[in-house]
Amino acid sequence: MDAEEHYLILRTHFEAVPEQEMIEITMEQVTDLLDCSRRNAQLVLNKLMESGYLRWIPGRGRGNVSRMSFRVSVSDMLAAKARQLVEKEHLNEAWRLIESSGTQRMKDDFADWLERQLGFLRTDGEEQEVLRFPFYRPVPHLDPAWVQRRTESHWVRQIFDTLLIFDPEEKRILPGLAHHWEWDESLSRWRFYLRKGVRFHHGQEMTARDVRFTFARMSGRTSSEWMFSLITDVQMHGRYCIDFYFAQPNAVFPAFLCTDRCSIVPEDLGGPERAECFSTLPIGTGPFRMIKNNGSLLVLEANGHYFEGRPHLDQIEMWVWPDYEGQPGVNRPGTDMQLLYTGASRGSTSEPSLSQLENGSTYLTFNLNKAGIQQDIQFRRAMDLGLDRERMIKELGCLRQCTSEGFVLSEAKQEYKPSSNLDEAKRLIQASDYGGEPLNLYTYEWLENEKTAAWISRQCKEMGVQLNVVKLPIEQLADPQVLAQADLLMAGEVLGEQADLTLLELYQSPFSFLRNHLSPELTAYVDGKLTVCMGEPSSDERMKLLLDIQEKLRSSSNVIFLYHSLQRAQHHPMLEGIALNAWGKIDYKHIWVKLET
Repeated sequence: MDAEEHYLILRTHFEAVPEQEMIEITMEQVTDLLDCSRRNAQLVLNKLMESGYLRWIPGRGRGNVSRMSFRVSVSDMLAAKARQLVEKEHLNEAWRLIESSGTQRMKDDFADWLERQLGFLRTDGEEQEVLRFPFYRPVPHLDPAWVQRRTESHWVRQIFDTLLIFDPEEKRILPGLAHHWEWDESLSRWRFYLRKGVRFHHGQEMTARDVRFTFARMSGRTSSEWMFSLITDVQMHGRYCIDFYFAQPNAVFPAFLCTDRCSIVPEDLGGPERAECFSTLPIGTGPFRMIKNNGSLLVLEANGHYFEGRPHLDQIEMWVWPDYEGQPGVNRPGTDMQLLYTGASRGSTSEPSLSQLENGSTYLTFNLNKAGIQQDIQFRRAMDLGLDRERMIKELGCLRQCTSEGFVLSEAKQEYKPSSNLDEAKRLIQASDYGGEPLNLYTYEWLENEKTAAWISRQCKEMGVQLNVVKLPIEQLADPQVLAQADLLMAGEVLGEQADLTLLELYQSPFSFLRNHLSPELTAYVDGKLTVCMGEPSSDERMKLLLDIQEKLRSSSNVIFLYHSLQRAQHHPMLEGIALNAWGKIDYKHIWVKLET
């Protein structure tokens, strides 16, 4: 227990006593309040006096009364302590201190102070440009093989590179770590020629051995296992050429190599010391290298030897601030923030902002591999009819923007208005075999997810359906054994720059939330479509097949689509090169700072 905690105990007990007013107290009272020995109590008092919190005049002789006064208010003491913690990069501890002991005014004052710390940092004489911004959670899992969330995927793009790159503007595949690639007529052998002289952040040159290792380590254990299982052989031809072999035609492979999952990692994972913590402190070849990543702070530094050219920013700092709704700048227009990711609605503000509707959807699935009332299609259709998505969006607001009829966003679908009829839903449920048994709705931990799940549970209660919400960490929820226990599941899918690749993985991966809830009949239908997809070189033709799957799942009410989300980023007017990518994030390697005139 530190000095501030001891002071808080004493100050709380004598809460009615004003600061600076002397009171009488015995050492016995002090030892009782601090729950320690007389010797330790004296040490605590000495520490409090040295810290300037307390004035203490000891009584002469054992049992004599001493005198004491409090010199600092609780609010000033907590604020000073929290600031010290921030300066030591212990943001989570600072947050817990203010949250557990502070008043609302103290929280607001502290948030205002924190915002001022998020201004541009320039080191005298060197003009170091450091981008600082808050985010509501840490990101400790950045091994590209295992990433499962959009934020992690985005950070992977800043740290790693892939063999090929997809250009979302031109809709074509470009060279990446491989400067050239070719294939045979059967589309079952693909050859890649690697750039020479590309180095990982720890200095080792990237070669074909690293490429082979990257794909070998992912086989059988990742969300993309379905693709890796199709590879029959990998052969290196010297240090800078590598072949991949498939038993069947695979026209999708080049597009797949552009995804963050296929980021190339070093064969030694950075050596024995770094290998154990590779997920938290990964090593890639990308524009930024990881310096620090803990529960309070993530720091990236510009890679001065990046093969595509050094980034303009010198450093990026993401400060973890767990209170998402109270995140600095979210509810206070006019704040001087560098960058703020938020889906919250805000009033007029002087800062520029970017926003876009998310290509993807929040959705519900029914587990058709588990016995229960969810096997009844009429029950599923009643649930679909009873969930008023427009009402949900109106009542919950925030990032929920418009109702959805599928994963893929289009201009027509932005005006989609699903039919809902609570009375008819009640009638259908009463006419079904539903006996009032509770159903378990699983979802992953995230504030907005939890709000949506709670709303669905309340709406189901109005329908006469009892729904229990079970929230789990997303890594745990992706376990097929856990998914098998759910009656329903609520999740969200954001389509990446190559929407067809995201959907291919969603429908094919053994760890997919959606695939694990398909019936055997639906699984056979999906797999038949995917087999055709794999041999189709045109992304447009692949998307047609994937939309057929979506329509099949929607018409069978195996999946209920809920809403499209709003992606939004507010930024300082001095920042240039700002653009939102498919994940609603900004690629930091393009950002530069324009001086005020």
